[in-house]
This record gives sequence, structure tokens and C-alpha cells, in this order.
Amino acid sequence: MSEENGSLWTHLAAPAPDLSPLQGARSADLLVIGGGFLGLSSALHAAEAGLSVVLIEAQGPGFGASGRNTGFVVPSLKSALGPAEVEGALGQPYSERLLRLVAGSGDAVFGLIDRFGMDVAKARNGWLQPGHSAQAEAMLQARLPALRAAGVTVDFLDRSEMLAVTGLPALHGGLRVASGGQINPLSYARGLARACLSTGVALHCDSPALRLERSVDRWRAETPGGSVTAPRVLLATNAMIGGLEPRMRDTLVPVKVYQVATQPLPTELRRRILPACAPVADTRRHTFALRWTEDNRLVTGGMVAPLPGRDGLARRGFLARLRAFVPDCPPLRAEHVWTGNIAATLDALPRITELAPGLTGAIGCNGRGVALTTALGRELGRWLAGGSAADGLPLPPTPPHPIPMARLSGLGPHLWLPWSSLRDRRDSRST
Repeated sequence: MSEENGSLWTHLAAPAPDLSPLQGARSADLLVIGGGFLGLSSALHAAEAGLSVVLIEAQGPGFGASGRNTGFVVPSLKSALGPAEVEGALGQPYSERLLRLVAGSGDAVFGLIDRFGMDVAKARNGWLQPGHSAQAEAMLQARLPALRAAGVTVDFLDRSEMLAVTGLPALHGGLRVASGGQINPLSYARGLARACLSTGVALHCDSPALRLERSVDRWRAETPGGSVTAPRVLLATNAMIGGLEPRMRDTLVPVKVYQVATQPLPTELRRRILPACAPVADTRRHTFALRWTEDNRLVTGGMVAPLPGRDGLARRGFLARLRAFVPDCPPLRAEHVWTGNIAATLDALPRITELAPGLTGAIGCNGRGVALTTALGRELGRWLAGGSAADGLPLPPTPPHPIPMARLSGLGPHLWLPWSSLRDRRDSRST
């Protein structure tokens, strides 16, 4: 079984369950392709609703973005998407459903961890979203009534209050969402895999789907060692769709994101910086995000320009960013640097895509994968099991809508990076 995904979390995570590749021919009510948070949550909830489920994963649980991210549990969409923007994009009733799903997504994550007794390092002391400027602070404060109406347990911290809980003087006031927090993401993916096994899901690693074909009223997926037939298939690969389903691949923007973890740091610094272990992600276009790990490291990250030596650029660039934000920090080393692709959409909203009868895909966590995909997987699993009608989903199932020049779309965010970073600096200096 594949164990490594190159991240710090591989050194800290709880052991993976003992899984084997698919061998021979299998049949099921539902086939899930992809063993990240979305696929695992969907399979788990579909099995709990009574379906026989087979899940095939090309590597191991959490190998992709699910096990490589910063592990923020964020009951929020991207900062550009407040309740008004979501309603403008989706209309009623879907905007209300999606906002309520997102509001409860932190509960979905921590509830599963507790219900199945998962061995996951976690801290549920809220999630912080400060503004990066006075204008951003005012925008966040104006969102409070709509967020509370959508079910979010949120309060507003002025700049001095935000400084008290972060220790970071460059940040402005902003939001504290009580139901958020942080986890070891790879441990969580492995815990979901164990939960799937306990509910009867047949979960196979090292089993990439090589071909997917429809015959009469059933789908057949071939892997190197076998095949699975099922009347319903969920594609839950997000940015790692590869060539399996080009229509799905062409609806997303793959964005390469780097993470950097420092050496273990002194306890004194941990008492000053994020003392409650509540992760922070501000409103910059190139977001500044920061958290502590269970072994006393700071983790931050973001995008890096597509130039030669990107690992080195990530090390130097994000350490310099940390030194600029963290007052009186000791000398820092980047002991771990890793990368992965997130699946973005042009409007920063997730998608449920109906590709053909019985073939559904879901994409577009846009960097909010831990909480959003867990909660969305719960709804998808129940829907695929027939427990709810499509008009009860938090998103309307739609045909695929390819992005123009999709094969080059992944370059866009990186080409935009210098301009967005310049605008962030200008915003910060103007207040």
C-alpha cells in the first residue's frame, strides 16, 4: 500500500488501515472513485444508508490534497463569497442550503472524529479570519448579520482583540467562527477510511481507475487488478482526475499550492503566537495562513510563481513572510516543504456535475476541503442512496461546463500572483 504523500503529516499521522488492491471482478450499488475526504465521506454515509459500496483509490487514503493541506477546519467559503454573493450566484433555495451546509461543516468533521473515536490530533478552539486592511475589516463586520442568519456561530473581534488572540500586529479585526479549528489532515483521512471499513465499505488502495465505460444500465471501472460494476458512480478525485473523465477535468482549475513547516519552536513563542491554537487565514488575495502543529511547528503556505527551483522559492518566500508577520521570532528553518493541487472553480463555488445517467462528479473545494467536502459527502452519500431527492441537495446537479482553454487554466492563478500580492501590499500600507 502507498504510504507517502511527501508532507509533514506522513511523519505525524496515525497509521493507515491495512488495505489491499482490488483483485478480480466486484459489483456494488455504488462505486466511489477517489479516497480523499469527499470520496470517503460519501462512501461512509451511503453505506450507513444501506448501499453496498466499493471505493477505489489510486494510492492510499488522503494521498492527494486531502492529506497535504494545512488541516484547517473552516466553516466558511472563500473570503470573496459572503451570503449576498452566494445568493447572487445560486439563487434560492440553493444559496440558503449551501450556506447552512457550510455553517455546520465544522460540526460534521469533529462529529465524525468523535463518533468513530478517530486517532486524530485536533484543536477545536475556533477559526480566525482577520482583515488585511481597514476596508477588509469593515467588509467582514458588515457580513455578521447574514452569517448569523445562515446559522454560523460567529463573533467579531476588533483589531486589539484580534491581536490578543493571534499575537500578530499586522492583522486587522475580523471574524472568529467558534465551530472551526484544526486537525492533522492525513490522520483524519485515515480515520475516515477506518470508519468506512467499519460500515462495510469495500475500500481498495493502489487501484487507479484506468477506464470507465457504461453498458446498458451499469458502469464498469477497470483497475490494474480487477473491475467494479455498479449502477451509480461518484467521481471524487477533485484535482487528481487525470485522463479518466476529460469533461470533468476541463471544468476545474488545478492550483499548485505549497506548504512549509518550520523546525519545532520554543514554548515561549507558542504562548505568544496563536496561544489558543486557533488557526488564522486572512482576507488577502494571496491569503496569509498560519497554524501550530502537534509537535510545535508553525505551518504556512500558498502559491509560488512557476519558475525554476520552486521548492527553494517556497522555502525562502514563506519563511520571509513568517518573519514579517511574527514579531521577535527566532531563526527559522523550513524543515518540511511539500505541495499538492487544489481544485478551483472560476466563481470559487463547488459543483455537483451530472456527466451521464448514473455518473456524478463533485469538484471545487477551492481550498476549503476539510470541512466542506466532509459535509458535502454526507449529503451526496444520502442522495445516492435514495434518501433525498436531487432538489434537496445544497447545490443543483448541472451538466459539465468546460472552462475556456482548460488545459492552460492552471497557469492563471500563478500569473495573477504578482499583481494580487502587489495589491495586498498596497491595501495593507494604506491603513
